Amino acid sequence: MTLAPDYEELARLAFAYLERQVWFQSAIDASSRAQLELVTSRTLRSSLPGLARLVIGRGEQRFQVLVGWREPAELAEVLHGRESALLGPVFDGGEPVLAYDAIADDELLLELLVHVTGGREHASRVRRVSSLVSHASLVYDERLFMKCYRVLERAARPEVEVLLRLDKVGFNALLAPVANWREDGLDLALVREFLPSALEGRLLALTSLRDLLAHASSGEDGRAHEPGADHGSPPPGTDPDAECAAAGGDLASEMRRLGATTASLHLALATAFGDRPAGVSTFAGAQSAVAAAGAPGAAQLSAQLAAVDPASAGRTIRLHGDYHLRRVMRSEVGWLVAGFSDDPLYAASDGSSPGRRGSAVEDLADMCFSIHRVAQEALVQRPDAEAAVATVLARAWARRNQAAFLEGYVTTDGVRRLLPRDPSVTELLLAAFEVARELRYEATSADA
Repeated sequence: MTLAPDYEELARLAFAYLERQVWFQSAIDASSRAQLELVTSRTLRSSLPGLARLVIGRGEQRFQVLVGWREPAELAEVLHGRESALLGPVFDGGEPVLAYDAIADDELLLELLVHVTGGREHASRVRRVSSLVSHASLVYDERLFMKCYRVLERAARPEVEVLLRLDKVGFNALLAPVANWREDGLDLALVREFLPSALEGRLLALTSLRDLLAHASSGEDGRAHEPGADHGSPPPGTDPDAECAAAGGDLASEMRRLGATTASLHLALATAFGDRPAGVSTFAGAQSAVAAAGAPGAAQLSAQLAAVDPASAGRTIRLHGDYHLRRVMRSEVGWLVAGFSDDPLYAASDGSSPGRRGSAVEDLADMCFSIHRVAQEALVQRPDAEAAVATVLARAWARRNQAAFLEGYVTTDGVRRLLPRDPSVTELLLAAFEVARELRYEATSADA
């Protein structure tokens, strides 16, 4: 059966469906009085099961809903308990069908892959990655990953733009883009490769820490360290730096490789988007963050920043913008970079800014702060009796891996031209941007 759907009726059902979605409520501008309207529509498959894409507007905002429709008798089996995807009944030519969110239908998702990739890719299986973010995450045959965007952006989507340009200039330490679905000036979906064996950087770091902190479970005599010890001082005879280096899960060599990969990323970003001389704005955010921190030494750090000639601050580049251990993965071929701060639901609230330019030191500070935070996270899991030695070892682990990461970065050919000429200015900026990252983390934690 071939149907020509009544798009106004489908849109009416989609409006009510959107109002029930958590991600939609999080994305809308609450101050706007604008009503939902159908902006564009397109039939992707007219024979049953049908498939269409709707772009719905609310003022200047745009949202995508993929709508499927089937005969009522077969839909219950297709949804497999995902009845919340149901939009409602529609009629076409007197034939009743039920409309629903097509993301719930495996058959239509396989059809969607063919459409998005222009027929270049086919798959036999698809699974959904559960998420409340502004896109649906889909894995095909455990080799392709699709982001089907729900919240659309009127300009080029930063994630898509960055991936395509980095791929074009030959930067291959990323999950390579396969296809970009773009219509009516809007990025609707992105397909990239999927590597199930790749390990998230945070998980690799926690594994390293668990191995190291196992030393904290007993003293040299095999007995647990006494509770109530000075948490800032190592037990007698402990050499935390040596213990970090000797631990079976030592991560320093991997962090050097990550530093080198990060340098290659920054050089590729400079090639793809250009680099410019840094100026006063490079220091403005760092100075305001340091001033707001009010921590010991903040006044001195702020004064040092104020005394630096902006002309000596190196170059500005297109930043990753949210660079931490969850955004990198270790694969069989090396480190891969992902997650270019792209979710509109979180970009404003967490302080990250997709597409923003700034000093490369900002990304370095983000990663150094992330290394510090994962060490703190590991400490929370240790019993109080181990706190003294565990704290000292975790601090040493963070210092060691931060230093290895930075060493891998600065020793990469060509990257020093992006940094301040004076290494002491780099260290100053690094300290200031880490303060800014700490404040951003505290603010988002308080909001959570």
